[in-house]
Amino acid sequence: MRTGDWIFLGPVFLRYWRKLPSRHLLYLAGRLRNENPHRHRGKLYVNSFFPPFPSVAFERFLDLVVERKRVPFSTYFAVTDSCPYKCPHCSYGHHKKGSIKTKEALEVIEQIKSLGTTIIGFTGGEPLLRDDIVELVEAVGDETFSIIFTTGHRLDGELAKRLSMAGLGCLMIGVESDDESEHDRTRGVKGSFKEALVSIRASLDAGLYTAISTVATHDKIASGALERLAELGQRCGVHELRVLEPAATGGWQGKGGEVLSAEESRQVADFHKRWNRRGRGPAVASFSYLESEEMFGCGAGFHHLFIDALGNVCPCDLTPLSFGNVMEEPLSEIWARMGDWFDLPRVGCFVKEICSQLGSSKDVLELPLAKAESAEMCRANKRGDKLPRVYQNLFRGRAGTNRELNREQSE
Repeated sequence: MRTGDWIFLGPVFLRYWRKLPSRHLLYLAGRLRNENPHRHRGKLYVNSFFPPFPSVAFERFLDLVVERKRVPFSTYFAVTDSCPYKCPHCSYGHHKKGSIKTKEALEVIEQIKSLGTTIIGFTGGEPLLRDDIVELVEAVGDETFSIIFTTGHRLDGELAKRLSMAGLGCLMIGVESDDESEHDRTRGVKGSFKEALVSIRASLDAGLYTAISTVATHDKIASGALERLAELGQRCGVHELRVLEPAATGGWQGKGGEVLSAEESRQVADFHKRWNRRGRGPAVASFSYLESEEMFGCGAGFHHLFIDALGNVCPCDLTPLSFGNVMEEPLSEIWARMGDWFDLPRVGCFVKEICSQLGSSKDVLELPLAKAESAEMCRANKRGDKLPRVYQNLFRGRAGTNRELNREQSE
């Protein structure tokens, strides 16, 4: 992190010095050396996991941190199940089919915002297939940061400009390889790599904060492909590379062999730190580091939420457990019910714990699971007492034990 970025963020730490534990602030300040923030349109983006500073969404985020409330800081909303590509790892694979109309989608967005969410991510399927995607982005407003997760399909200069004018915070384009033939093979459609590059250029030309994302498979880690993707991002001029971990869910349901080992996760986390400390090129934002025990852990159902294209409400987009449907009851009630099982963050990824229980590749389940099945799976896989390091520091002094903390939050 550069000196100028420290100066830019300095007032934030000073303002919250008396509102948050000093141990928490000092720990986060130390971890910022592992980040590579970018200035864009007068705002500082640490990465797309947090709203940029200064912004209304960032102020709301900090106020919620001070209150230590269980709030879905980020909510991802699958606005369609349709996609022109056939990626084997698609997290939406085997989900029940259906779509949501514009009026219903706008109502869901308002309910999401009412929970206090500071980041709304539009996903799918391919969200750019929706003719009303600009209208959905406009509905997010200034108080919430918006992201579109896309393959780049259909994105041209005109649509990129309309999304920029609508207030889109980030456009994130999936790129599965720096090699054209390998990317096309993963997508299952020839020409998809060229389409992704065209969409990156259109996004940058429209003035959008532009990121690329990829799934860190065994082969990518072993072959150095993550570094090559970061270098590709640097050549293209993108602001960020988000690195996801494989999960044995969706299209990979029952394929536990795709999940990274602890050593592979450590390698990806080390790549996050090593690349960012260079201070140039795109910021790397990896789940292996940001959701590690060292940092924020797994916030599924505690600080993160997912709603599929039929309105089913899940802890995250990789955890196919449904706790209700927003088309049938208020989102606030479903979120409260989910709190019975997701009262605090976990040290380890929840979907990694349960992936072997989601059925084999020969016995594929339709996702997400129903409420009763979801509750039973949570009952059988209870959270341990240990908290991720960031939350150990944040909750210090507020409650002596997790049980006391839970009681305070419920009151």
